Amino acid sequence: MNLIDIHSFKSTVIRLTLLFWILFKAMSFNLWLSWERTFPELPVLDFLSHIPDQLSDSIAILSVLALIGALIKPTKGFLIVVLALEIFLMSLDQMRWQPTLFQFLITLSICVLKPKAFKSYFFLLLSATYVFSGLHKLNLGYVNFMWGKFFLIDYLGVPPEIAYHRLVKSAGLVLPLIEIFAGLLIWTRYRKLGWRLLIIMHLLLLWALGPLGINFNSIIWPWNVLMIFFAILFIKEHAFRVNVRHFMNLKGAFYLLFLVLLPVLSFFGKYSPFTSFSLYSGNSDYLYLNSNCLSANATSFKSMEFEDNTYISIFDWSMEELNVPMVPYLPVFKEFKFYYNEKCSGESKYKIRSYPYKLEDSFEF
Repeated sequence: MNLIDIHSFKSTVIRLTLLFWILFKAMSFNLWLSWERTFPELPVLDFLSHIPDQLSDSIAILSVLALIGALIKPTKGFLIVVLALEIFLMSLDQMRWQPTLFQFLITLSICVLKPKAFKSYFFLLLSATYVFSGLHKLNLGYVNFMWGKFFLIDYLGVPPEIAYHRLVKSAGLVLPLIEIFAGLLIWTRYRKLGWRLLIIMHLLLLWALGPLGINFNSIIWPWNVLMIFFAILFIKEHAFRVNVRHFMNLKGAFYLLFLVLLPVLSFFGKYSPFTSFSLYSGNSDYLYLNSNCLSANATSFKSMEFEDNTYISIFDWSMEELNVPMVPYLPVFKEFKFYYNEKCSGESKYKIRSYPYKLEDSFEF
C-alpha cells in the first residue's frame, strides 16, 4: 500500500474519532463542566482537587476548541495539544475514564507516536476491544441479567419462566462468542466475514439499546455507529495485512502492555474494567449511598432498603447527571467515598452490591 493510501486511511480514522469525541462531550457536558454538577469529581491525585472550577472549566472549553481545530486540520501539533489537554482533564476526574474515551486517546496517541504503522496498531486496538469485551461477557451475570432480564424480559417481554430456562439462557452466550470469534477472525484471510459479523452485532446493539429498543445509555449509541464506520474502512482495505514486526520495539511493547497484558488483570479485580474493554459484562459491582446530604431529585434514583435505611444507586446518579456510568472499580468507589465525605458534613453510609445482587449479600463499604 502506498503512502497516499496510508495517509488517507489515517486521516479518515482520526477525523471520525475527533468528530465523535466532540459529540461525546456534547452529550455528557456535566461530566466536563462544573456549572450544574453535583456529582463529586474524583481526581487521580489529591492535589488536583484544589484546582479551581473556573480553571478546569476553561480548560474543558479550550479542549473542545482544540478538538474542532484538529478536526479541521489534523496536524501532529494539533493532535498533541488535544492529547495533552484531554489527559489533563481526565486526571481531574476518574469518571472521565470511560471505554469510548480510552479508545479515542489510544487512537490519537498511535497517530502521534506510530504514524507509519498506524493501521496495524489501530487494528490491534479494535481487535483487543472485541476479544476482551466478549471474554468479559462469559459469565452468569451476563446470561442472567444482561441477556435474561435486560433484553428478553424487559425489552422483548419474554415470560421469566422462558427467559430463565437453561437452554434460553445458554443462547445468551452466542453474542459474546461471536464477538470473540469475529475479533480473532479479522486476523485471518476470512477478515471480511469477521468485520461483517461485527457490523451486524453493532446494528443489533443499536436496535436493542437505542430509541427503538430500551432507550438506555445514549452515550454509547454514537460509538456503535463509529465502530461500524471503522469496520467498513477495513473491509475496503483488500490488501491490508498486519505486520507483526511493527510491534517489536519499545513503543510496540507499550501498546501491547495497555491493550493486551493489563486488561488480563481486570479479570482478577486488579485493573479498571473500563480500560479493559469490559462492556455490558453483567457482573459489575454497584455502589449505593445513604446520606442526608443528597438533593431532592435523588428520590428518582434506583434505591434499596436495608435496616430501615434507604440507599440510592450511584450508578443511577451518574447516568442521570453525567450521562455516563459509574466506573465499577473498587479503587474508584473508595475515591468517591473520600471526596463525597469531604463535601458532606452529615453521616454517610455505603454498600456494594455484587452479583447475584441479593440484598442479603450486600456489604458495608
